This record gives sequence, C-alpha cells and structure tokens, in this order.
Amino acid sequence: MSVYVRGGVWWYEFIFAGRRIRESSKSTSKTVCREAEKRRRRELERAAAGLPSEGPTERVKTVSAVLKAYEAGYAVNHRGRSVLVVKNSAAHLSRLMGSVLLADMSEQRALEFMRARQKEGASGRSINIALQVLSRAMGYTWKAVWPRLKKLEENHDIGRALEPAEEKAVLDAAAKNSSRLIFPFLYTLAWTGMRSDEARTLTWAQVNFDASDVTVGKKAKTEAGAGRRIPMSAGLRAVLEQHASWFAQNLGPTRPEWYVFPSSRTKKPTDPAKPVTSLKTAWESVRGAAGVQCRLHDLRHSFCTKLAEAGVPELTMLDMMGHVSTSMLRRYSRIRAKARRDAIDALEARQNSTGVPTNPPTTDSSAALVSSVKH
Repeated sequence: MSVYVRGGVWWYEFIFAGRRIRESSKSTSKTVCREAEKRRRRELERAAAGLPSEGPTERVKTVSAVLKAYEAGYAVNHRGRSVLVVKNSAAHLSRLMGSVLLADMSEQRALEFMRARQKEGASGRSINIALQVLSRAMGYTWKAVWPRLKKLEENHDIGRALEPAEEKAVLDAAAKNSSRLIFPFLYTLAWTGMRSDEARTLTWAQVNFDASDVTVGKKAKTEAGAGRRIPMSAGLRAVLEQHASWFAQNLGPTRPEWYVFPSSRTKKPTDPAKPVTSLKTAWESVRGAAGVQCRLHDLRHSFCTKLAEAGVPELTMLDMMGHVSTSMLRRYSRIRAKARRDAIDALEARQNSTGVPTNPPTTDSSAALVSSVKH
C-alpha cells in the first residue's frame, strides 16, 4: 500500500485479491488520500462478502440527483397514483435537502427533515413515505440507511361513513355551488363508491346509459378494481343525463374519448380531451357550506356502508368496490348507529310475534329458571 503525488493530486495504490488497485483521491491532501484509500478497501471487502457498496461516483451524488433518476425509472412500471406519491415526496425532499451529498445523508439529516416537515403540518405518514422514497432511491431499505431512526407514528383512521343527513347536506350544498362539475362529481362518488381519481378520469365511453351502468377505467388503484361495472341508480342516471346535456351545450355532442369532468378554467369547461386536474376548491366550499367535517374519500365509505346495510352479499360488494380481500371490505363498511338500532328493533318485533316474554321475570321465577338450566 502506498500513496503518492501526481500532478499535484494524491493517488493511492494497493493490492486486493491479487489485483492492483490504483486510483486518484481527487484531493491535494495526503490525509484525505489515506482516508479515501481506506474507504475504497472497505468497499471492496464488502463487495467480496456480498454486501452492497457504492462506487465513488455514487458517493458524490446529491439527494436531488438520485431522486430525479429514481423518479424517472419509477414512472415506467408503476401506476399513476403511486408515481404521484413519489413525485410529491421527491419535491419536498429536494426542497429541504436537495443539495446534501449522499455521503452526508445521516440519521441526523433525516431527523432534521422530519422536524421541518412537522412544522409545516405534514402528517407522520407523509413524512415516513418521503424518507422511504429516499432510501429506495439510494438503493437501500430504511433500516439499512438509518438503523436507529424510528418512523413517526401514523394515523390509521381510514375514514367514516357519512350519516344520511350529512350526505344529503353535502349533495344539497354541491347542487347550489357555482362549480358545474362538483355536484355530478360528488353524486357519482356517493352512488358508485369510486375513488376520486377513478371518477375524475371517467370518460363518456365508460358511461353506458343503455345498460345503465358505469365501468371503472385503468385509473383503478388495484387490478381487481379496473374494469368493474357498477349499475347506476335512478338518481345517478338522472344526474349524469342532465350533466351530459349541459356538457353538449358547452362543448358539443359527447365523444367516447372525452372526459365526463373536463378540464375547466374559472368554472367554464375548456378542453374535454383532458380531465379536470382538481376540484379541491369547490369541495372545500361545499364541505364548509354543508357544515360537515369529512374527507372526499368518506363518500366511498358511505357507499360501501349503504350496500352492507341493504344486505348486499359480500361477493357482490367486493366486485362493486374493487377490493381484493374481505378484510379490506370490512374496514370500509361501518354499520351506522341507526342501522344497528333498526336491526335490534326488527329482532325484538320478531321475538314478540313468536310469544317470547319480554317482561323481566320475578325473583322467584328467576331462581327457578337458573335451577332448571343447571339441571
């Protein structure tokens, strides 16, 4: 092993596994050169042992650089929703740590990112996902990069089903809203159980008035969800027919490839070949006017709950909701208090019709009943 100067730059040279390793440290410091030589030797030893190692070019990359490369490759074989999550996470990571070198991406740096995002009001789940994206972009798992750094607590509340009065208040407020898209959009969510992106990217080819059903497109979150057909209720059919009439008046006769909820500007549709990018402003306005605290996704919970309360078979619910497991279905289906009370009332009425006593027994008769059970 030796170090020497060439052209004012220090180089190191050593033999490893019968092979001569001669490389520049790219530094004018002898001390730095010796450290570079030690680090290079450790890398070769790790590689020989089958452990992951980074090349010199990887060590000098910045967080922004690795995220950019990871994002480009990720988009090739992942669904749009997942790609959007990676894109959003990468934006926050680059904004707060983009210039940090990978060699300096320590647990302390990750902890500082956590604190900064918490101050901005980000949820624990969003922060964890962002750092998970970064660790994968670096080529490792979270545990391998930051073994002592614990993930933040996450809110596992999956939402709730709106009470009938709440759902009515939301839809009534939407009908009065200045946006001409928000009412048919929310009504579609409430009566199909579709996810927001599934409805947002709905085309007229997927709305079949002859068969009176709606077919979910490729924007479905799961493979089981894509292509599922959901029958239209009479109310939903009327709402979409009215929406189609308004659509034709403003953009011309509907075409199969055009979007049901087209790109708009200042409440006026502009390009039916593109879906509306967001209805967030209109949704916040509707929610505020209705006085209901809920999420847009809660309309999906409400639809699933309505199916369960109506006694729809589980397999049919699985098909309509696009879930792949009964456990996930049960997470979405939350039987409401009134439905539970109605169930008990119905059971009690049936018991009364069969002559089963409903009055509490006296002390003597209670004792006699217990004695008869024991014997």
